[in-house]
Amino acid sequence: MSDDAPGRLPAAPDEAATGVDRPDGDRLRGEVDRFADELRATLRSTVPGEPGTFRVVPASGPTPYLAVQQTPVEGIGLAVDAVVVLRLRATFECGWDHTGTFLAVRRSTMSATAEGTDEPLFRYDYDAGSDEKVPAAHLNVHGHRDELVFAMMAAGHRLRGRARTSAVRRGRVPRVSTLHFPLGGHRFRPSFEDVLDMLVREFGLDTRPGWRAAICAGRARWRAVQLRAAVRDDPGAAVEALAGLGYEVRLPPVAAVARADAAPGQSQ
Repeated sequence: MSDDAPGRLPAAPDEAATGVDRPDGDRLRGEVDRFADELRATLRSTVPGEPGTFRVVPASGPTPYLAVQQTPVEGIGLAVDAVVVLRLRATFECGWDHTGTFLAVRRSTMSATAEGTDEPLFRYDYDAGSDEKVPAAHLNVHGHRDELVFAMMAAGHRLRGRARTSAVRRGRVPRVSTLHFPLGGHRFRPSFEDVLDMLVREFGLDTRPGWRAAICAGRARWRAVQLRAAVRDDPGAAVEALAGLGYEVRLPPVAAVARADAAPGQSQ
């Protein structure tokens, strides 16, 4: 997703072509609708006026999934003194996790752009299927500092540095936006509420009364879901932690094997 234009909405294909009309399609749609409702609730309780909303769109792929995307297409308007200064764009591609039981975000992107421009100031990306070349959850900063660009031009000939030095030899000046800063992996990456909270605080945006409580509630929901998913990834560590707190945990006949940080994000 890091190579896609942020916030651009693809055309919605027929449901028959996406797989969402399978027997569990209604259940998937219900879970994704619930996630979209939570995002709408956070947005309505934080941003005044009618800045935008989220819609659920069927998307094509080898397995059924649905996308939750912001509208309008140019981004959710964020204002200072009733004048829009930023646009927030967010897209979440949702399907079932590896067990086929829990809702998972396969890919997501959240970006902020200055009003009237297209290139984002920064972008949070997540891709559950990312390879080792790019962190699954990462931050791209679309700003430019001479010192950082110089360091990128002097990159070594290993890993992503190899592609960067090759581009320099072809006369291309590296951009800070091509750096991928890791952000907590599959389970502990920033939530929509984290990004919205940062924008409100750092840019002094207009808000509704009670916006802090709305942000905190949405963040708590996200973290609770991610924590449960992390427990499923490594139940042994969870048992150890609970035992250390004095809990008695009864193990199942066949204990689950701990999984590496390589699973799609649970729920949101």
